[in-house]
Amino acid sequence: MAQKEWNTPHSPEEIARAAQEASVRAAMEQIQSMYGNIPGFEMPDMEEMQARIMAQMQAAVPNLAEIQKQQAELGTLGGVDADAVAQAARVNMAQANRVFQKAQDGTFEQELGEMNDLALDFLGEDWTIRRSGDSRLTPEQLRLLALAAPLLVYNDECIDTLDCQIDIDTIKAQLESWWEITDRDSTFEIVDWLLAEGHHAEADDALALLLGGHTEESAVPGALEEKLGEVRQMVAYMIQNEYCDRTTIPHTAIGWDLVRVVNLGRWAYLCGYVSEEEMWHIMQMGDEVARRDFSSWAEFGLSYTLGRGVWHGDTDDCDTAYEIMSLLLGQDDSPWRQIAW
Repeated sequence: MAQKEWNTPHSPEEIARAAQEASVRAAMEQIQSMYGNIPGFEMPDMEEMQARIMAQMQAAVPNLAEIQKQQAELGTLGGVDADAVAQAARVNMAQANRVFQKAQDGTFEQELGEMNDLALDFLGEDWTIRRSGDSRLTPEQLRLLALAAPLLVYNDECIDTLDCQIDIDTIKAQLESWWEITDRDSTFEIVDWLLAEGHHAEADDALALLLGGHTEESAVPGALEEKLGEVRQMVAYMIQNEYCDRTTIPHTAIGWDLVRVVNLGRWAYLCGYVSEEEMWHIMQMGDEVARRDFSSWAEFGLSYTLGRGVWHGDTDDCDTAYEIMSLLLGQDDSPWRQIAW
């Protein structure tokens, strides 16, 4: 009896809310059906849609007709004009149709991107170093995990725990989509690829040519022509913005791949693809390369910055990496400040 009373709206506010929620459910179901159909789908007749919405309202509030009758003298439905509710539903459906059409021609995604860029320009990016506060990792394990700190900060995750706020099913989907990783073998296959080649090998070949004095794309092998242009652009951008100078230009872009190797080991463990022992082994593999190629967190960070920038040939990616690197090098609670290289 108590449960029934809890589910039955009594106050005018509850009645209005129930009606509105029913309308929203109907609208959302229709949007889902639209996106599930092929291009060229036409919106159904609005009268038919309104009938569906009213049917949903009737289902949500079985005694709606009686309530409406009782409220007739006030001319309202729980303090909300019934015609206004219906009109709002029609407006919502018209907006859903416009969104659907924009999604079909690509303008919706473009508008979202522009709005996001404007919001970031206005608000600024607020990177934060987060800690769980109850870490059970050893100092050596924390040192290994610190190699993935740029991605942990980027994903707004804690830098002192293996735990992840991202849903495991989402991680599995991302690993499969990005890397075709679905099990132990595919995990180690990608780890080996990132360490030996990844996105740094070709960039490093182009970087060596650039640092050796080759400045014209036409003077290099065809396969490196485009990459040399991207690397030269990113190095010039980093110097121009004082991310580095000509004496501190990174000699390799492998930092970007090493950050991902360590995080990949963690994600694969959380998904059950590798054991905890294997996860630490993957991180140690990345650590060995890092110790071989760099002598400080600052060098490692600059390599990560260059690598992320060259990754898509986008200076925005370079800016993002440098912001995170600067945070990790400058903030007192950063693992890069608390853990010696």
